[in-house]
Amino acid sequence: MFGDKMRHEAIPERVFALCELVKNKSVSEDEAKEYFEPKALGGSSYFPMVRDAASQNQLGLVHVVDKKISLAVDKSVVASLESMRRYIVSHIGMIKDSLFYETSQAYFDLNEKVYQYSSVTEQALMEMLQKSITRRLGVDDMRAWRFWAAYLGFGHLAKDANNRTQMNFLPNLYRYLQVAVSQCGLEKNKEYRIDDFINAIRPMCGIAMKDAEKSRRLNMAMSYGLRMMHDYKEIELRYQLDNKNLWYLYLSELHAIQSPVSHVTIRG
Repeated sequence: MFGDKMRHEAIPERVFALCELVKNKSVSEDEAKEYFEPKALGGSSYFPMVRDAASQNQLGLVHVVDKKISLAVDKSVVASLESMRRYIVSHIGMIKDSLFYETSQAYFDLNEKVYQYSSVTEQALMEMLQKSITRRLGVDDMRAWRFWAAYLGFGHLAKDANNRTQMNFLPNLYRYLQVAVSQCGLEKNKEYRIDDFINAIRPMCGIAMKDAEKSRRLNMAMSYGLRMMHDYKEIELRYQLDNKNLWYLYLSELHAIQSPVSHVTIRG
């Protein structure tokens, strides 16, 4: 899932289930495979994809050694799907060399262009993404990507007029940024220069900041997320006139913070 290919079989819930299985004791790969794919039910072939996604070579949640699987993190990390999400966000650099990471960067960089497509598997969208990706991107990759993108907090799947989930994905990093800001080490109720704030969240937010260092401009997904945090009083964005130390949000003329930001305060 987090290597050269993405597999829709390795959904977050199955990765979490594997962690739950080995939380108290290690199990053999055969035992784990039987748990996920009972022979009495005919079995299937998705377990290796789940194992690999959770392994030390990808998310780092379990150790796979000599055909034995054991938990590689503290039990508190896998207390819930939410605690597992927070851990993955905090350690997103572990999967930096992956098709998932590349695809995410390319998708964020499209900004409003994503609204032109009705599905993440639309051929025209994949061709657009492929221009920025070194690995080959296919339909199954994008199906897998949307599950993990929604889970990690990259945005949400669109819904139609009847509230039915659609295949297009609307980027908004609000939930992802909540974790990044809470884990970045900055003090609450203390105002920071925007450069200090960006430097603090960059280890977790680099996936959405490709080439932003040079332009000092944040994409639509990052900007939507920061504005939502500002609106919900989780952070306070401020623009100080004549301040040359600025970063620019994706333009929104209807918001109080239209674009430039000079200071950020993390609220309690």
